[in-house]
Amino acid sequence: MNKELEDLIVDNSNLIYSIISRYQNYYDKEDLYQIGVIGMIKAYKKYDPQSTTKFTTYAYTYILGEVLKYVNDNKSFKLSKEYLAMYRKINEAKTVLTQRLMKVPTNFELSIFLEIDEKVIDHIEMVTREIDRLDRIINEDGKNLLLLDTIKDDKAETNIDSMLLYEEINKLPNDEKLLLKERYFLDRTQSETAKILGINQVQVSRNEQKILKKLKNNLYKTA
Repeated sequence: MNKELEDLIVDNSNLIYSIISRYQNYYDKEDLYQIGVIGMIKAYKKYDPQSTTKFTTYAYTYILGEVLKYVNDNKSFKLSKEYLAMYRKINEAKTVLTQRLMKVPTNFELSIFLEIDEKVIDHIEMVTREIDRLDRIINEDGKNLLLLDTIKDDKAETNIDSMLLYEEINKLPNDEKLLLKERYFLDRTQSETAKILGINQVQVSRNEQKILKKLKNNLYKTA
């Protein structure tokens, strides 16, 4: 590794830590950091110094892509019918234990009650937090937008629909995930997203519509 690259990694370590922060409670922090470094190295090798896009903006996509790939490859299980059944089971157990204990049960107490690994419950809670973000409203040109509503099918139940939507989002290429993240998870406008991704607003709008159409087709193709 050359000196320029080493300095670049050190100078931008905060960028890596900011990206991995949402996952470090579930995966080893240093492992995640090293994965982020791999993403930065890939960005460094492909970055054009003559580009008008800042290196940190360019590298963000590569770092996030590597981290998401690592997280997806190391999940203890994928979203599935079995997962949805477990999700319901945990919620039912929470209701029962809340009544018995007169307080919201800890994940450890839930794991004892359900006789399952506490890490499974931790993982489900992490995914649930991501799913909750699907219900976040953003404003674009005076209109309130909801990711779930943009592809909603009246046949689907909201909770299950959100679960399946999250699963489909995880299957998208990293650049498409990043666009959705900026637009719907971080509440950015199309113009703001365009600047971050290094493209124009028209491309953001066009790509966004293609992604939403793809999600809807995949989500309801068996409906």
